[in-house]
Amino acid sequence: MKRFVCILIFIFAVVSIFSEEIVTRADGTKVILFDDHTWIVQNESDLGSLAKLTKQYSPLLRKGIKATDSEIQISCEMLSQGWKYTMPRPKSAQAAWGNGDGRTTWYNGFWHNSKTGLYSVSTPQKRESGLYLGDNQDSSNSWRNGGSPALPDVFMFLLSDTGGPAFR
Repeated sequence: MKRFVCILIFIFAVVSIFSEEIVTRADGTKVILFDDHTWIVQNESDLGSLAKLTKQYSPLLRKGIKATDSEIQISCEMLSQGWKYTMPRPKSAQAAWGNGDGRTTWYNGFWHNSKTGLYSVSTPQKRESGLYLGDNQDSSNSWRNGGSPALPDVFMFLLSDTGGPAFR
């Protein structure tokens, strides 16, 4: 019986953590409502076509890495919705990308949405609503010990302005 109750609680928690409800107002504006009583307003015209978004936002992506057309399109969608990434940066003098010395300290990398003011530790994911949403965890002013962080993925690189390891 305890196992059954634990399973039900786990399923309920997983379903409710990322639940969202989409409401479309008479003027075509979408309002995404979340269980934590937050919301995002998104005009249908803001979403635009994928080709239009890619043409408009691809020049704003960071150069210096090879990316597929799909990765560029996803990055342009994320950028159009306000998402940017701040690379982890060394806090200690010994810290450097690739240095596994556990005595070094680093400021954490994080995602920030300039349109909503939300933060995310994990890469925002596209939801049923068409919006990219993160985990609402703010690590912007935090740091950690333990050597170099993991290498950034292509989205982190394309949607950052500076920092990170050199890619070839």
